[in-house]
Amino acid sequence: MTSSLDRGIEAAKSGLMEDALNHLKDAIVEEPENANVWVWLSAIIEDEEKQTIFLKKALEIDPGNRPAQRGLAFIERKKYIPPKPGEKLSDYTRPIGVFKQSDAVSPSQAAAHISAQNPAPEPVAVAASAPSKPASQPTVAPKAKKRKPWLDILLYGITLMVFIVIGILIGSTLLNIDIPFLSKPVQVLKVLPGSNGVFLLENEQYSKMDMNQAIPEDLEGIPETIDIRPDIVVYTPVINTDRLELRDESDNLIPFELTPAESNSYLLVPTNDLIPGRYCLVYSLNPSKGENLYWCLLVSEN
Repeated sequence: MTSSLDRGIEAAKSGLMEDALNHLKDAIVEEPENANVWVWLSAIIEDEEKQTIFLKKALEIDPGNRPAQRGLAFIERKKYIPPKPGEKLSDYTRPIGVFKQSDAVSPSQAAAHISAQNPAPEPVAVAASAPSKPASQPTVAPKAKKRKPWLDILLYGITLMVFIVIGILIGSTLLNIDIPFLSKPVQVLKVLPGSNGVFLLENEQYSKMDMNQAIPEDLEGIPETIDIRPDIVVYTPVINTDRLELRDESDNLIPFELTPAESNSYLLVPTNDLIPGRYCLVYSLNPSKGENLYWCLLVSEN
């Protein structure tokens, strides 16, 4: 039986975005813990805020989901680098790929496309020598076993509870509401930054660290501190903390402690005292191609 996710994917590839959205809404109910459902859902809508919510949900389910990581990285990059003409989220959540425009395919063409992907099986010829079944020997269907009433009640109760939990999870995700008995935020930061990004925190004041695609040669504009163990706040969906490093000017690794905080933010503090110099937070964006993102700060003398 074809799942709602499969039907949604087929409709999206055929350009039938309204049908795809309806199928994917059903898929959320059927498979709420399938990260691919949330990634596909983010790819067929235009609302960037909802795209971010759905991709974050995919990473909560599967922290190593590469399409979701690339999608969030693209959304974050748009804040600093304007997208190219025609560039969109689905270009980065591959293997989803680029979809056709919603008016490019008619329903009849889409049906023909789906039929071509799933051809009907060819009829199998029956050998002439095969004996036919005598009409005088009717097939007797086996008797169905009677289910006990208490078992039906138990199964009904379990099914009802599952749908209630699924409804709560969907509502909290779509409306971005923290439900007390499902999630309890860790009180680490008194105040969160006003926007996504990486920040130097001093005296409850945030200084934004600019994101760069290479180590900046010019120190102008880089936040400066005299704190030898500065507090760095990571508050961006781009970051997968497993691929995060802190390096000094000589490209040496600096050990640090990472503490989860409110609203999927993190507090990063070097384990050892830092000497004066430039330090960069490095995120491996594409390890196979050596592509990184950099956020730098300057530790100065007292």
